[in-house]
Amino acid sequence: MRRTTITWPEDIAKQVEHAAKKRKKSVSATVRELVEKQLANERKVSPFASLIGMASMELPYTAADIDEELAKTFGDFVREDSGL
Repeated sequence: MRRTTITWPEDIAKQVEHAAKKRKKSVSATVRELVEKQLANERKVSPFASLIGMASMELPYTAADIDEELAKTFGDFVREDSGL
């Protein structure tokens, strides 16, 4: 293992010491555990990653098709509501 010195505010130091006591572990072991957990979370794939490129996919309908359907379905409602 490699030794590293970390400088942080007093309130963070107290929180880490409290977490270590609660876990019945050393401060070093607690910091290692928390850092490892955070890094593992950052490595997880974002749920939004699967959406990348979705807009360029070949869809069974076009924007014009959607506009046409909305005009048929909600056209009267929009005209009545807007006073046109």
